[in-house]
Amino acid sequence: MTAFTKMHGAGNDFLLFDWEEVEGADLAELARRACDRHFGVGADGILVPAPSASADLRMVYRNADGSPSEMCGNGIRCLARYARDRGIVSGDVLAVETGAGVRKVALLEGGRASRVEMGSPAFGAPVALLGHRFVRVSMGNPHAVAFLPAEEAVERLDLRSVGPRVERDPAFPGRTNVEFVCVRGPHELRMRIWERGAGETLASGSGSCAAAAAAIREGLARGPVRVILDGGEVEVEWSGREGDPLYMRGPAEYVCEGRLLL
Repeated sequence: MTAFTKMHGAGNDFLLFDWEEVEGADLAELARRACDRHFGVGADGILVPAPSASADLRMVYRNADGSPSEMCGNGIRCLARYARDRGIVSGDVLAVETGAGVRKVALLEGGRASRVEMGSPAFGAPVALLGHRFVRVSMGNPHAVAFLPAEEAVERLDLRSVGPRVERDPAFPGRTNVEFVCVRGPHELRMRIWERGAGETLASGSGSCAAAAAAIREGLARGPVRVILDGGEVEVEWSGREGDPLYMRGPAEYVCEGRLLL
């Protein structure tokens, strides 16, 4: 039996395991089985706080399909709260090693929220696909952001049909996360997300950062930007200047604890 804790960030949910419980285990298989919403516990991915030689801890992440991801914005907030609450680390400002580099996390409100330094967004050439123009953004992991003219178009979009086609298109050799966005105003976006390796989710932290960065760069918004998601909201700050860091603030909440019998 393996102990787990379930957490979520704006509805993006994760199963967290102590390193000692899963060291040496096949994490891809664990993720596929534990994240199944019918035959497992159910989650968008698993998180493990592991030892790090360059930071306070290392974030090990696997999507629900078992694939790794360089970065998870909602996940890093949950990981930081979990690690601090369990005494794995101490203090309210943590350095977390990720596949996208070391990220600083400042715990707020007793850990119920945090502010994450997400690095600087990088942009690629836009891609025209399925009648949409996608802005390519890297937040350490790949994103394709499309702006739709009306909020109704975002809500009516058949994301389960369009999302996987964009995710796996040859224009994105390593697959990509996909965001469809409507600009509500200069400081607010409405977004739906198709996550690489997880499918449609209620929220994405790095996706929210990519959408806000793309909107600011395209002249559609200016920081701070609230990103409204199916599961909640996050706030993104970025100056719009190349090389400047982007910051994200959002929640990290506990759901339950248990033991996995799989």
